[in-house]
Amino acid sequence: MVSLARAVLEIPDGDGVLARWLYSPASGHGGSHDQVGVRMTANPSMPCPRCGAPAHGPYCSQCGLPLGDRPCGACGTQLSPGARFCSQCGASTAPRQTHPAAPPALLATRAPWLLTGIVTVIAIAAVVYAAGARGKPSAPETVLAAGTPPDLSQLTLKEQFDRLNDRVTRAAEQGDSATTVTFWPMAAAAYQNLPPGDRDVDTRFHMAWLHYLVAEYPEALALADTIMRESPDNLFGFYLRATIAKAQGDSARAQSSRAAFRAHFDAEVKKTDRQEYIDHRAMLDQFQNAH
Repeated sequence: MVSLARAVLEIPDGDGVLARWLYSPASGHGGSHDQVGVRMTANPSMPCPRCGAPAHGPYCSQCGLPLGDRPCGACGTQLSPGARFCSQCGASTAPRQTHPAAPPALLATRAPWLLTGIVTVIAIAAVVYAAGARGKPSAPETVLAAGTPPDLSQLTLKEQFDRLNDRVTRAAEQGDSATTVTFWPMAAAAYQNLPPGDRDVDTRFHMAWLHYLVAEYPEALALADTIMRESPDNLFGFYLRATIAKAQGDSARAQSSRAAFRAHFDAEVKKTDRQEYIDHRAMLDQFQNAH
């Protein structure tokens, strides 16, 4: 007689799959036992509610979210699997995120930039403070600042031109192009205001030199020509022509004007009625002796 008794053994494995083993005795005596192994796949697992990965067991293998029953961290109520908020108190079930401290290497790389930023802010604050301080009235100074126009209200027209001419010439010699450009138009306007009687050879020479300093060579040459028409052998005329020609790259004209200057030098400097020679003798001697 064959026994129909058999045992069913179900063993879960690590993949959520059940191995069902059917055990039944063999027919007859002393026979072997028949074991029939049936591998069955369990129902598909639900995805993790946080990251969407397939979830098995009490925790998600990808993000670590608890999937089984667990208490609320705020009120202690048992949470349903995958719950994001407590149904009792509404607290979030997500674990608190902590921000790790920056590693020493990162702090070391940021330190120079932080220091540079602090120094920059201090420098800007100092400039702003200095600018505010300049705006406050202070005691009169004996030497005018570079951008401060001189007080011309009590001067004659000729004195006004002389004062502005000195300012522009001195700034140009010092390489102060900002002051030169600022006061040059004022000096030109002051020259235009001069009556004809004040536009002597010395004044025309200075005005021509101002034109030269701002690279207005045609205007400078025009004034040099007026000097030569009034005084054909005047050293100022030769001086201006030679200097302007050199600036324009006309070496032939520069050499011829310098030669004429030297040819008339001795006779001209002996003239006692040339006040401009007396006032500028050092400049004339230097040009005569230059090679």
